[in-house]
Amino acid sequence: MRFAAILFLALAWSAPAYAQRDPVHEALDAYALYQTDITEMLELQVMGPEDIDAALERAVRHDPARVSQGWIAYGALTAAQSPAFVRGVRSRVTAAGRAPVLRQVRRDITYARRRPPGAGEAIQLILAAGAADGARLATAGARYQEFGDRLEVSAWAHDTAALRDARNTRLRALSQHRRALNPAQAPILHINAASASPLTNAEAFGGARFWDALAARASARPPTTAWRESTVAAPSTDRMLTLAALVILNAAPSEPTRVAAMLDDQRTRHCLAMEQLQLRQCASVANYANEDAYCLARHGLTAPGQCFAAIAVAP
Repeated sequence: MRFAAILFLALAWSAPAYAQRDPVHEALDAYALYQTDITEMLELQVMGPEDIDAALERAVRHDPARVSQGWIAYGALTAAQSPAFVRGVRSRVTAAGRAPVLRQVRRDITYARRRPPGAGEAIQLILAAGAADGARLATAGARYQEFGDRLEVSAWAHDTAALRDARNTRLRALSQHRRALNPAQAPILHINAASASPLTNAEAFGGARFWDALAARASARPPTTAWRESTVAAPSTDRMLTLAALVILNAAPSEPTRVAAMLDDQRTRHCLAMEQLQLRQCASVANYANEDAYCLARHGLTAPGQCFAAIAVAP
């Protein structure tokens, strides 16, 4: 009987290169689409007012709730790449059994932090990913701040109030549209536990340069930092660790209620929703393209980046 149980666990944990779709991977897609648009805004060459409009569209066409869920999913899958945490969760299954561990994960959001060995390594991966994504948006924000500083106001005025109102209506409607992930990216994004090595490779899933590497975009290697966890954002970390444990246990598809509850991170959702609202309001009263650039820099890029980076505190 014991041999059969060990064989079952071995088969369950010997996963293919990428996983079948489940609620965690479904949620991740929204964040991947968001980061793809951040890449486009980092690369966009602003030659006229239409380019600023295009950047604004990219910033506002993402539903804050879905982006927040996707970010939690990304952090969870990043944590599931921690070798120490994977070993820790599996050791708990070996010691106590899969069903008892699942019961603990269902009812206690702090279990994955407290009980399995190796949670500290997983937390460091989560914090590094949050800090890296926040820094990436801050870089994009600084870029559009520079565009705003050098645009000629008189040459780039919006034509009429009617045209501005029409644009505002269009911007408000964009977040309701859903787009599909590029199928070629699915094998890279829809991964199982212990499938990537962000601890040693900054371009791997969860690494500090992952989103740039996904788009074959050159970027500097960030310094290695031992981040401290933000007290305010600790519940976000607990959600990611809980989901990571479910991923490691191959239980996410069979636990839709728990997954849905863990994906709904109120702090991040509210933070992103407030910045999107302020971005639309800012753009609605802008008369010139340089003002649009300032709106985008502050409320479309830098501040949303802080929503993610708030999880980590510099030592």
